[in-house]
Amino acid sequence: MKRRILAALAAVALGLGFAGAGAASATAAQPPAVVKYVALGDSIAAGQGGGVPLDSCARTDGGYAAQLDDVPRTNLLRNAACTGATIEDTWDQLSQVNRGTTLVTLTVGANDLGLDEVYAQCATVPDGGDLNACLAAVQAAIGGAPALVEPLAMLIGAIAQRAPNATIVVTGYPHLLEPVNLELCLEFLSIEVCQALSSLVVAVNTATDALNAAIEGAAALAAGTGANVVYADVVDAFAGHGMQLVPEAPSDPWFGTDPVNDPAGFLHPTFEGYTAYMQVILSKL
Repeated sequence: MKRRILAALAAVALGLGFAGAGAASATAAQPPAVVKYVALGDSIAAGQGGGVPLDSCARTDGGYAAQLDDVPRTNLLRNAACTGATIEDTWDQLSQVNRGTTLVTLTVGANDLGLDEVYAQCATVPDGGDLNACLAAVQAAIGGAPALVEPLAMLIGAIAQRAPNATIVVTGYPHLLEPVNLELCLEFLSIEVCQALSSLVVAVNTATDALNAAIEGAAALAAGTGANVVYADVVDAFAGHGMQLVPEAPSDPWFGTDPVNDPAGFLHPTFEGYTAYMQVILSKL
C-alpha cells in the first residue's frame, strides 16, 4: 500500500512539474506588450521638416514620432506636439496621456529661449550681417537656459503623474551648424571672414549646448523625485550633418536649407535627421 501511495504522489508531482514547465513555456512564448506611445512638445516633436505638413501644428509623416510608430509593436496613440510650443504650452498637451500610456517622448525648450530668433539674427552674418548682434543674442539665450530647469522638471513630473506606467524620454537638440574647417575656408575666403564664420558656429552651437544642459538637468531633477525619465542626447547622432557655412566645403546636412522653397522645413531636421532622433530614442528604451 505504501508503495502505491508513493507511486501516486510521484506521479502527481511529476504531472505538476510538467504542467508548471508548460505554463512557463506558454508564458515565455507570449509576444512583448504593445508600446502605447504619445509624443509631446514643439516643432521637433511634431516632425516639422520631415515631410509635407499635415496640419497647422506642422506635424508630418516623417518626424521621429511617426517613424517610431512604424517600429513593430509600437503604437503612436497621439502626437500632441505643435510648432512653436513652449514649456508652458506643453501643459495643454498633457490631456493626451493617461495611465494606459507606456511611452512618452518630449522635446521642448528651444522656443522658451527664442533660439529661432537667435538663428535668424545669426543667419545674416555670412552675408555681412552684424556678428556682434548675433553673439549678443546667443549670450542672452545662454543666460536664460538655467531658468528652464525647474519649470521643465515640473512638466516632466506632471507627465509621470498622469502616466505612471510610462517611460518618459526627454530629448535634447542637435547642433545646427557644422564646425568650420579653417584650412579649407582660407582657400576661398579671407581670414577675417573665416574667423567670423568660425565664431558664429561656436556661438550658435554653444547656445544649443546650454539648452541641452538645462534639459538634462531637468530630467535629472524629475528623476530624483521618482519620475521614470531618461535624457536622450542627439548631438553625436547629427555629427557631420550640420549646415555648412563654407559654400565649397563638403556638406550632407540633415536640416532644411531652403527658406524660399521650403520655409516650413528650414532649419528643422529632415527625414534623415528624424531617423537619427528615432534611433537615439530607441537606444534609451
